[in-house]
Amino acid sequence: MGRRIYIFLLLLLLPRIAAMAQKPFAEGTIIYVVKLRSADQKELTGRYTFVIKGGEIRKELKLNNGFQDVVLLNCNTGKVYSLQNRNGKKFAIQSDMDELLRKQQKFSNYTMKNEIANTTKIAGYASYKGNVNYTDGSNSDIVYTKDWCPAQAVTFERFPAAKFLPVSFSYRDEDSVEMEFEIEKIEPGPIENAVFRIPPDYKMISYAEYKQLSK
Repeated sequence: MGRRIYIFLLLLLLPRIAAMAQKPFAEGTIIYVVKLRSADQKELTGRYTFVIKGGEIRKELKLNNGFQDVVLLNCNTGKVYSLQNRNGKKFAIQSDMDELLRKQQKFSNYTMKNEIANTTKIAGYASYKGNVNYTDGSNSDIVYTKDWCPAQAVTFERFPAAKFLPVSFSYRDEDSVEMEFEIEKIEPGPIENAVFRIPPDYKMISYAEYKQLSK
């Protein structure tokens, strides 16, 4: 009888232990090595850096041709800014968090299939291989760790509300550019608030105003 009670209690505790093992990545830096390949086979490389602190996320893409793109997300206020340098003029373009969520909606309700454990650790963490299947019929291979998960549902555009942290994945965007991401560093730790501030030399404008300037 005592053994049965022990097994019963253990079964009750297992889901709780698993939940405790997976930690929301609420503050720190995640860096990916990124490779872009266009339809005409031109290739660029660079790094894609996520800096995270609570509800604030800074995404910065730097490529070896000098291209740089920075997006600041504030999940607490619902504000989104894209920092752009256009012909020497610097703009902080405000967009709508609701619009971002609408664009992400098509990637929601995905399922993970064919999961197997990786034989080696990646970035110091146990990892798994799987295949992400979207509701539109598309799918993508992925390597991920269950040790961490995003604290904010919008962190990864292709994996909304993920219960894992992607470490290696690829996809083809709307312009037929193939994008490959391979994690280089997962570094939890304190982040300065200044990282999420708009630099004083950037002019804040709306997306509609920026579209007018682009004509």
